[in-house]
Amino acid sequence: MIGLEEKTLESERLTYRLLREEDKPVLRALLSDGAVTEPAGFFPAKSDAEFDRFFADLTRYDTGVAILRDAEPIGYFHVNRYIPDDEAFAGKTCVGIGIVIGAAFQGRGFGTEALTFLTAYLLGRFDAVFADCFAENAASRRMIEKSGYGYFDRYTMYFDELGREETCLSYVVERDR
Repeated sequence: MIGLEEKTLESERLTYRLLREEDKPVLRALLSDGAVTEPAGFFPAKSDAEFDRFFADLTRYDTGVAILRDAEPIGYFHVNRYIPDDEAFAGKTCVGIGIVIGAAFQGRGFGTEALTFLTAYLLGRFDAVFADCFAENAASRRMIEKSGYGYFDRYTMYFDELGREETCLSYVVERDR
């Protein structure tokens, strides 16, 4: 779907490729911190079996991307089909993205670098890319805005895994015409 099969991409400090089975142990450790996962809408896996299901879902359609620094995963990026309920996007190919960076690598610009780079890559394949975050997550909001996204919508959604409703902000960037 996103065309990264057998490809490796590089930005200034980071490397990107599809997630692989050998990434699981490092990714499991990065995602064992609730302060990292909860802003992304989920809690850390409680068991290896639960993480195996999470990883299988993330990699099922070749849309889970490893974000690597010095050949080690520091987070991941995922892409999903997105169908906005807005006439302006009728007939356009749209995707929604999510990005999670491990705690030890946050606040150093890696998320912004990855989001900016991978968004540019995706705009070569799709008409629009959407990125959402919890309204109170100022760090994610800044990262999304610094990566060139513009505000699109505000909505409220119940997150089953978190057991609560959250107000979210949706941002979009469109391919130049």
